[in-house]
Amino acid sequence: MAESFQHAGHSDFDQTSAQFIKWFTEADGTRWSSKVQLQDLRNENAGRGAVATAEIAEDEELFAVPRSLVLTTTTSNVPPTAIQPLEETGTWPPLIVTIIYEYLKKDDSPWHAYFKVLPTTFDTLMFWNSAELAELQASAVVQKIGRQQAEESWRETIIPVMLAHPDQFPVPGATPVERTVELIKLAHMAGSLIMAYAFDIDRDDTRTNNDDNDDNDDDNSSGDNFEEDDEDEPFKGMVPFADMLNADADRNNARLFQESDYLIMRATRPISTGEQIFNDYGPLPRSDLLRMYGYITDNYSQYDVVEISHDLLVDVAGKKHNQENKAWLKREEQLDELGLVDDGYVVHRPEPNAQRLDDVLPGQLHMLLRALCTHDNDARAIKKPKDAITIEEAALLQAVLTKRLTEYSTSYEADQAICEALQSDSPSTVVPLSCHHRRYLMAVQVRMGEKEILRQWITLCQFHIKQKSEEMASGSSKRKYDATTGFQSKQAAKKEKHR
Repeated sequence: MAESFQHAGHSDFDQTSAQFIKWFTEADGTRWSSKVQLQDLRNENAGRGAVATAEIAEDEELFAVPRSLVLTTTTSNVPPTAIQPLEETGTWPPLIVTIIYEYLKKDDSPWHAYFKVLPTTFDTLMFWNSAELAELQASAVVQKIGRQQAEESWRETIIPVMLAHPDQFPVPGATPVERTVELIKLAHMAGSLIMAYAFDIDRDDTRTNNDDNDDNDDDNSSGDNFEEDDEDEPFKGMVPFADMLNADADRNNARLFQESDYLIMRATRPISTGEQIFNDYGPLPRSDLLRMYGYITDNYSQYDVVEISHDLLVDVAGKKHNQENKAWLKREEQLDELGLVDDGYVVHRPEPNAQRLDDVLPGQLHMLLRALCTHDNDARAIKKPKDAITIEEAALLQAVLTKRLTEYSTSYEADQAICEALQSDSPSTVVPLSCHHRRYLMAVQVRMGEKEILRQWITLCQFHIKQKSEEMASGSSKRKYDATTGFQSKQAAKKEKHR
């Protein structure tokens, strides 16, 4: 996996890899294709990775991991008294405790060789200092980190359990306060391992080739506080070897499948000799890639997004003073009842060939724009818009996007210059104090991507307004409608009906 931590020297790295492979192949029930080799890809900034040593056919098995080797709360011999108090806390806290338990056992843990190839330090946003996080500027990802919330939750749940079993969780410290500090550090490590490496494991015994991608679903969008409360959520498990695969949005060629007794990695297309074997995280924006995995790649830029807050939309529309906008409050309540009001709305990167605002504007956001632009108590504002986006709606969206762009403290052009300098022969001259070079570069690249999206959308709004204005001026539009509200007048409708 593309790893975001500092490795040991070359000989130690190779020795650790060899020990892991020996442990894996000698474990009961494991299968490993001779066509797959674990290689040192640090020169490609990719840590360890799996490479094909011979031609691999589509659907061919690459390796198989028996469920007994997957690290979960049930395969570990972690004391039940350390897990039972956490049964109502979701799937993450018990697994965090389990990982800490096995990690502290060192050589006595069945997974010791596995832990030696996993990181203990990370470049994920949870570990950035305040100066580094500030370089993300107005990116909404900063609000998803949740470090303080995570630690507060741990102090109420997993820390008391581990403090109550000092022999099972031996950490330095003469007092509970000192041991708590150490356990919090370990909890961050374990939680980050789950975030970056864990897979979803079916709860029941009806497992038939269900796709089981890495833990990167929307359940992480609420923050990195490592809390999952859905009782239908699959178990989380650490799957040895499966997490050694790097990920690529365009070149992914393998996927993990679940069977009754095994988790099996299979090729999803033919793989050539010498080709790296890739898993896929799914359509993750680079901001979430950085938040969850601690690195970014250019080929995930196609999934970049910008989040527009509900408050910003209301503010720019002039509806902020609620008492003066009772009609809007009523419409907002109706929209909320329909499940159309959120704290924020995601704006995706337009497709390269996108030329029309109508093709990229999500229906939910269009309905909100229509409601904000509708005057008085027009009930049509809460219905799904059937008309094209009006000039007023496009103008409001443009104003919102423009204001959102101003929330970033540097321009796109300034960021371009910074990136060029950071990748020059003397990058240290532009790195701010208290910032690590690599983290600073990734922050600039993430915020550049978001600014680029905003600029693209603003251009689409401008083109839409220009086009609609020209249509109105020339009278080329067959349907007569109010340019302000977008609704066809009754008089125009009658005339059109009798034509």
